[in-house]
Amino acid sequence: MILISGNDPIVDGLCSALDSLGRPYRRVEDLDAGHAWELHATTVMLVESLPRVTATASASERGLREIISAANAPGVRSAIIVTPRPDADAELRSVRRSGIPYTIVRPLPVVERASDPDQPVLVARELAAAPAAAVTADMVVDVVLGVIDGNACGQTLDIAPPPEMTWSELLARAGVTPRPVARWRARMGRWFGARTFDTAMASPVPAPA
Repeated sequence: MILISGNDPIVDGLCSALDSLGRPYRRVEDLDAGHAWELHATTVMLVESLPRVTATASASERGLREIISAANAPGVRSAIIVTPRPDADAELRSVRRSGIPYTIVRPLPVVERASDPDQPVLVARELAAAPAAAVTADMVVDVVLGVIDGNACGQTLDIAPPPEMTWSELLARAGVTPRPVARWRARMGRWFGARTFDTAMASPVPAPA
């Protein structure tokens, strides 16, 4: 049994993928040792709010003590944390010192799937051909599925696109139809309400209070 907690939209994709694989899971509001023990959980997972290319993630108010507690329940073999927190984060340091079988999954900002894939998005040609610096939701889901059974315990996995992937290719993978244009045209299009894309990337997640 896999226990999943978190409100990021990535959780919906994870649940759909687990359904497809026939893996039993339970989505819960909070994680704790008692709940993990009662449900005979073997994996506990916390997905924190992740930054998007067009929006900054809000700082988590939950902390990571709950996943440390749940991971100490009898039978739990893997604790997965999907988070944008930096290595120096105090909560992550606590996880690493706790002795639990943790895996930290840390993606770059996520490009959301297009709401209308048939409507092109203007992208400056230079940007369209430049190396991408974000990921798609399915990239995150794939990495998490690959570590559910505990084969990356004690590791931090940073998710990034393949080095040869361009922004145009990444947008297409996210279901966006990029239309490379001259930079001035992309700028003018934005002024006149056209759908455009630029790399006004989300800022790093604020440090938890």
